[in-house]
Amino acid sequence: MEVRKITVEELCNKVKEKTPVPGGGAVGAVAAALAGSLNSMVANLTFGKKKYEEFEGLMQEVLENMELVVEKSLKLAEEDVKAFDAVMAAYKLPKEEPNREEKIQEALKKAIETPFELIECARDILKYSEIVAKWGNKNAVSDAFSAAELARAACKIGEYNVMINLKSITDENYKNKILDEMYEVMHEAKVYYDRIQELVKENGFTKI
Repeated sequence: MEVRKITVEELCNKVKEKTPVPGGGAVGAVAAALAGSLNSMVANLTFGKKKYEEFEGLMQEVLENMELVVEKSLKLAEEDVKAFDAVMAAYKLPKEEPNREEKIQEALKKAIETPFELIECARDILKYSEIVAKWGNKNAVSDAFSAAELARAACKIGEYNVMINLKSITDENYKNKILDEMYEVMHEAKVYYDRIQELVKENGFTKI
C-alpha cells in the first residue's frame, strides 16, 4: 500500500480496519511529514517580509531540510507497513524451516530500523521548529509550535515501535546498542522541544 498516494480519508479508513497495518508506525511517519510541512509553511510565510529579511538564509535552510525530511517520512510510512509484513511472514514460516529463528530476528531488526529513523526525523523537525518559531513570521508562530507537537508525538511513536520489536530480539548486545543510540537521539529531540516550550511561554501561549 502506497500511503502517500491515498487521501486522508482513505488513510483513516485503512487505519481503523481490523488489520494491524497501517498502524502506529505509519501514522507517526505521516505525522512527521505534516510537521515538516508546517515548518516549511512558516518559512515560506517569512520570505518577502521586510521585517524578516535578515533571516531569509535561515528560512532557505529550513525549506531545504524539511523537503528532505518530508520525503523521508513519507517513505518511512510505507516501509513501516512492509517491515511489519516481513516480520509476520517470518513468524509464519514452518517450524522445521532451516534458519527460521535467524530469519525472524533479521526481520525484527529491519522492523526496528524504520521507527528508529522516524525518531531521527522527528529530532530534525524539532530543530527547525525552534528556528521558525524564533525567527520566522510571528503571525504563524502557532504553526511552528504545532509542528513541534506533531514531531514530539512522532518521536514517542518511534520509541514505542522500537521497543515492541526490541522485546523479541535475543541479541542482548544489539538491544543495548539500539537503546543507547535511540535515547541519545531522543535526548537531542527533548533539548529542542524544551527550548520551544520556553518560546511558547515567551509568546504568551498557555503551556498545558
